[in-house]
Amino acid sequence: MKKPEIIIITGLSGAGKSIAIKSIEDFGGFCVDNMPAVLIVKFVKLILGSDYSKSIIALGIDVRSRGFMDSIFEILKKTKKLGYNYKIVFIEASNSTILRRYNESRRRHPLSAEKESLSDTIRKERKKLAPLREKADYIIDTTGISPHQLKQKLRGALFKKGEKTMSINVTAFGFKYGIPENIDLLIDTRFLPNPHYDSRLSSRNGNSKTIEKFVMSGKKSHEFVSRYKDLLDFLVPNYAGEGRSYLNIGVGCTGGKHRSVVVANSLCRHLQRKGFKVFAVYRDINTREG
Repeated sequence: MKKPEIIIITGLSGAGKSIAIKSIEDFGGFCVDNMPAVLIVKFVKLILGSDYSKSIIALGIDVRSRGFMDSIFEILKKTKKLGYNYKIVFIEASNSTILRRYNESRRRHPLSAEKESLSDTIRKERKKLAPLREKADYIIDTTGISPHQLKQKLRGALFKKGEKTMSINVTAFGFKYGIPENIDLLIDTRFLPNPHYDSRLSSRNGNSKTIEKFVMSGKKSHEFVSRYKDLLDFLVPNYAGEGRSYLNIGVGCTGGKHRSVVVANSLCRHLQRKGFKVFAVYRDINTREG
């Protein structure tokens, strides 16, 4: 995706706009829902030069904003002059689907009026948004699809094929202090050479080249790491293909200071070379015992 760029999420009430916004947040975007159209230009000026300026910016806007259809296209032109391109994603669904969703949720349609049926309100909104739908870059119909499938459609629309959107956290930890919560893949390195028992090495941690050399000194260590990298090469793209936003990998040794850190670093470098967003966490690296 070329940056800077703003994704405008709009469409019919009850069609799935909020789910779309949350999905883009999962992709690493900075999202604001229910943004009044008149504030878009001010918002863009505020984020210019900030840490968010190079992020995916997604704005959820809809027909509830006063003067929405009269001003939105002029506002988007001004946004483009500030240096941001934009794409419009229009979320819709069949009248019967939206009607069923409102009946199930028992929520009030934002455009509902007295003495007007919900069916009439839905048709009124569809007619009002028709000019915006015609200008949309992507139209996604959520009739008969799940939130997961909507997320997949958004990924396909907004990102190039093969572009990595899943974040991976690799946590080095010590089993003696407990397994971290929400771990998806757990790796036990307690069979690898342990520097803890060498008085010259025990005070150092796995970020030291000396410790790395010690832990990876034997054929067993190299074979283990190599085989696990092969496993990750199979697993990670398949997890990403299922629409996962993040993956938590736990790498444990006894104390979380030596072996787990060395292996976690090696896996992080490998996954980064594959183009994934990877974050290393050393949970127990500063504990006294390794």
